[in-house]
Amino acid sequence: MRKLLLSILVAFLPLCMFGRNEAEQDTLVVNKADKVVVITSDSAQTIMIRGKEGNPDFKYSNSIQLVDSNYVSTSEMGKNWSISLWPIAKNSSKATSYPQTEIVGNFFVGFNGTPGMPSEADFRMFSSWELWWLTDVRVYPRNGRHCFSLGIGLDWRNYRIKGNTCFVKTENDEIKLSQYADGVTPKFSRIKVFSLNFPLRYHFYSKKIGFSLGPVLNLNMSSSIKTKWKENGKGVKMSTNNAEVKPVTVDFMATMNFFGYNLYFKYSPCDLIKDGHGMKFKTLSFGFFI
Repeated sequence: MRKLLLSILVAFLPLCMFGRNEAEQDTLVVNKADKVVVITSDSAQTIMIRGKEGNPDFKYSNSIQLVDSNYVSTSEMGKNWSISLWPIAKNSSKATSYPQTEIVGNFFVGFNGTPGMPSEADFRMFSSWELWWLTDVRVYPRNGRHCFSLGIGLDWRNYRIKGNTCFVKTENDEIKLSQYADGVTPKFSRIKVFSLNFPLRYHFYSKKIGFSLGPVLNLNMSSSIKTKWKENGKGVKMSTNNAEVKPVTVDFMATMNFFGYNLYFKYSPCDLIKDGHGMKFKTLSFGFFI
């Protein structure tokens, strides 16, 4: 009896579908489909189903025309990571969804200054280099003109003096200036600092100019003192590890972008050398980045 009723229902199903109102919506339920394929292009979306519970030969295909080509595609990997794409609509210059994120890398090359360095030191700003690699995660909350960034960077700085004075580290772990021995020819003396840092900035962009502002937290991982001179016609080098710099310092940073030129400036109100370990001076740096 059950097979007879099912046969009658299948026989009359096409007639029922033919006579229904075209305004009614179609509903298709497929339990335990073997394979579902969704193909989306700019103008159409096609859905294909292959196999279902009790019928591995079942096939279904349906195409839908898309009137508006704007869409947002999101791929998720795990619970805490997502990559979002915001395609640009045709004949439109605005993205369809915010916030947006991007990762940006920059390389900075600049010169270092030492406000407050004792006057007897023959400090050479343009021989004191900074090399800095920075990677930012930037978030655009509402449009492409404003964004906030959090970065991580590796920073190498040196502070070089010439003349008759050099940096020395005493037995009491103090950093001081000293005179070279008589009869030698000075070359240079420098303090080098290697840091891991974390800038937090606000950015503004316009058509031709832009700028950023924010603090930079420096974790000063290592430091050293190196002094070179000539004695009896031979080169002599003296190196000392741990220049007693503060383990944590803070810079205030600004960048400027205009007509293809990228400039930066940093200033630290913190003394570089630890309190109670000799001389006191601040630091600054400026230069360009790509």
